[in-house]
Amino acid sequence: MKTMSYFGRGVLATLTLIVSNVLADEPTINEKSQILSEQRYHYELAKSALKKKDRAAFEEYYAALGDYPLKIYLDYAQASDHLYPLKKPEVEAFILKHRGSYLGERLHRQYLHTLAKRESWSDLIYWYTDELANTSLRCQWLQARLETGDTTALNDVADVWVSPKSLPKQCDPLFALWQQSDLFTQDVIWTRYVGAMKHRQRGLARYVGTLLDEDYADYRDMMSALDQRPHEITRHSRYERHTPEMQEVIAFGIQKYARHAPQKAWNHWERYEATRIFDEQLVVETKLELIKRLLRADHIDDVQQILAASPSVRDAGTIEQLIRELLRQQRWQDVQTAIALLPTEDQQSDRWQYWAARTADELRNDGTAADLAPYRSLAGKRSFYGFLSADLLSQPYTLQEEHVEFDAELLATLARKPALARAHELWLTGHMSEAYAEWFYGLNRLSATELAAAGVLASEWGWHDRAIHAMIAGQHWNHLDVRFPLAYKEHIFSAAEKTALDPSFIFAIARQESAMSEAARSSAGARGLMQLMPATAKQTAQKAGIPHRTDDLYHAEHNITLGSHYLNELLAKYQGNRILAAAAYNAGPHRVSRWVSADSSLPFDVWIETIPFRETRGYVQNVLTFSVIYSFRMGQPSALIRPDEANRKL
Repeated sequence: MKTMSYFGRGVLATLTLIVSNVLADEPTINEKSQILSEQRYHYELAKSALKKKDRAAFEEYYAALGDYPLKIYLDYAQASDHLYPLKKPEVEAFILKHRGSYLGERLHRQYLHTLAKRESWSDLIYWYTDELANTSLRCQWLQARLETGDTTALNDVADVWVSPKSLPKQCDPLFALWQQSDLFTQDVIWTRYVGAMKHRQRGLARYVGTLLDEDYADYRDMMSALDQRPHEITRHSRYERHTPEMQEVIAFGIQKYARHAPQKAWNHWERYEATRIFDEQLVVETKLELIKRLLRADHIDDVQQILAASPSVRDAGTIEQLIRELLRQQRWQDVQTAIALLPTEDQQSDRWQYWAARTADELRNDGTAADLAPYRSLAGKRSFYGFLSADLLSQPYTLQEEHVEFDAELLATLARKPALARAHELWLTGHMSEAYAEWFYGLNRLSATELAAAGVLASEWGWHDRAIHAMIAGQHWNHLDVRFPLAYKEHIFSAAEKTALDPSFIFAIARQESAMSEAARSSAGARGLMQLMPATAKQTAQKAGIPHRTDDLYHAEHNITLGSHYLNELLAKYQGNRILAAAAYNAGPHRVSRWVSADSSLPFDVWIETIPFRETRGYVQNVLTFSVIYSFRMGQPSALIRPDEANRKL
C-alpha cells in the first residue's frame, strides 16, 4: 500500500505539471526534470510488475509514463513474451509498428528463429529478410522454400555449403536434402576441401575429403601431404598433370613452402608457371603470398623485380609495405620508383605526396634548391603530413575550422526523434549497449546536414564519442569544437599540473583512445577515457600512491589521473620524446625499445612511417596531430614536432 500511495502522489504530481504546462505553454526546466524523474520511477515499477506478472500494477504504472521515451521497451518485453507460447498477431503487430527500429528488428529476428524452430515454413518465407539473417536462418529459409515446393532453392545451397569453416547444425537438414540432388557434385566438394585447407581447418578438411571420389583422391592426398611436408613441392615430377585441381595443389604447396623458404618457393613457382597456364586469380593470390613472405624475410630486391614484371599484383597495400621497407633502409631511388607503382589515387594522398617530395629532396645532389611547391600544397591541409609540410616551410598550421550554427528548431526536432530520444535516455540511465544501438538506428536515415546537427546535439548532451561519430558520418570534418571537445578539462588541467605534462598531449591521447568516452572498454580489456589496462593501472597507482579499484577506471577523474601518471613515466623513459611515448602507450614500451634498437639512426619522420604495426603508426600520427589541434583550441599553439624530437635520430 505504501508503494501505491507513492504512485498516487506521482500521478497527481504529473497531472499537476501537465495542467501547468497547458496554462503556461511550456514547463520550466525544473518541471521537466521532475516529470522525467517521475517517469523513470514508474518505468522501473512497471518493469518490476511485468517481471512479477502483476498485470494490474503494471497497467497502472504504464499509464503514468506519458511520453517517456523508453515505454517502447515495455511494449517489446510484452511482445517478446508472446514468442513462448507463440501468439503471432501480437508479435507481428509490434514488428510492423516499429519496422526499422532497433527493437523492431530485434523482435523480428527473434520471430524468424521461433518460426524456424516451429517449422512454420510459410510464415518464415513471408517474414524472412536477408538483412536480419545469419547463416542458420538463411539455411532454414532455404529449407522452408524446399519444404513448400520451391526446388529452385537448391541452386543457392552450394554458396552456403562451400564455407571454409564449420556451419551451424541448423543447416544439416537442408544439406541432407541438397546432397540427394544432382547439384551436390565433386567439383563443389573439392572447392570446400581446398578452402578448408587454405584456412587451416584441418578437421573440416578431413571430413570433406571423405566425400571425394577416386578421381579427386590423389589431389586430396597430395594437398594433405604438402600441408605436412611443404618442401615436397620442389619435386616437380609429382605434379605434372595439367588440370585445374593440380593447379590448386601446386599453388597451395608453393604458398606453404614460402612460409619457411620464400626465395626458394619463388624460384620453384617461376618454373611451374613457365610450364603451364594457371588461372589468373590463382596466380595473383600465390604471388601476393610470395611477396608478403619475401618482404618479411627482407628479400626486397626480389619483391621489386616481381612488381616490375607483374602489373596484376601491384596491390596498393603490398606496394606501401615495400615502400616502408625501402624508407627504413633509406634507399631513396628505389622509394621513388616504388611510389610510381602505386595507383594514381594513392599517389595523390597526403602521405605519398609528402614522401614523393621528401624523396626528391634526398635525391637532389646537384646543389639546386628544393622544390617547395608540393609542401606548399600540403601545408594548406589539416593533417599529419600537412603539419609536417608547414614545419618544413616554417609557416603556421592551417586548421580549417568552421563553426556551423544549426537552427534551434532542427536540433529540437532531432531530439524528439524516437530513436535519438531513446538513445539519450538510455545513455543518461547507464544502459550503454542499448544506447549505442538506438543511436546507430537513429542516425541511419539522416541526411549529411542532419548528421552534423545530431553531432552538435550529442555534444550539448555531453555524449562526446557519439558527437564525434555523427560528425564523421556526416563528413563534417571542420567542426573542431565538436570533433575535438575540451571535455573533462578541469581533470586534465589538474593532472597536467601535477605531472608537468602538456594538457594538449593528454587530450590527444584520450581523444585517440576513447573519443572521450568515460565508459569505453576495448576487446582487450582496456578501460575508460585513456584506455588503461587493469594491470597497468594497478602498477601505476601503486607507484604513485593513489588508492585504486579497477571499477574506478570508469570515473573520468581517476582514469585521467592514472593515465597521466603512466604517460609521464613513458616520457621520462624516452627523455621527453612524445613520438616514442605515444608509440609505447599504444604498443607497449618493450616493443618500442626493440624498434628503436633496430633502427637507431633514422630521421623522425622515417621512423614514424616505418613503425611495424599499422595501428601504432596511425596512432602516433593521430596523437601528434590531435595535440596541435587541441593546443589551438586552448589558445596555446604548439609544434607538431619539437626541435629536440626532430633532431634526435631514432
